[in-house]
Amino acid sequence: MSRLFPAVLLAGALVAGPPGAPQAFSVDSGAQAALRALWTASVAARAERVACLASVIDGDTLHITRVQPLTTGADSLAVSALTSLEQCGPPEWQGTVHTHIPLREGQSASPLFSGSDRGVMLMWWQGWKADGTFCLLYAQGQAHCEIDGSRLVILPSARY
Repeated sequence: MSRLFPAVLLAGALVAGPPGAPQAFSVDSGAQAALRALWTASVAARAERVACLASVIDGDTLHITRVQPLTTGADSLAVSALTSLEQCGPPEWQGTVHTHIPLREGQSASPLFSGSDRGVMLMWWQGWKADGTFCLLYAQGQAHCEIDGSRLVILPSARY
C-alpha cells in the first residue's frame, strides 16, 4: 500500500499545478457565446469541432477571452494539427479548444484529452516555444482546460 502513496501525491501535484499557477478558469461572455455555438454546431453535425482560443492569466485564474472556430476541415478528427497550430498561434491566440461528442445516443463524451490531443499539445510547445492553453468541451456547458508546455497545469473541469 505504501507504493501507491507517492503516485497519489504526484497526481495531486499535477492537479494543483506548480506554485503560482492558475487554480481555475473563467470564460468572458463573448467567449461563452462562441463556446456554446461551437458545442451546438458539433452536436448538430455529429462531428467534433475546433477553434482558436485566446487567454490571459490573472493571478490564480486563467481567463478565456476569445474563441474563433476553424472552418476548414471543421471536424477535429479531420483538421490537420498543422492547420490548427498555424492558424491558432501566438501572439493573437494562446491555444485551441475542441469538442468531444458522444459516439452513440445515451453515451457521455470523454472529459479527458486523448493521446492524439496530447500529441498536438506537444507540437504546440515544440513549434511556438510557448505555453499553450487547451480546452475540451465534453458536454453542454462543460469544459476541461489545461496549460501545457514548460509546465503542466490541469485545471478543474467547470461549467462555462
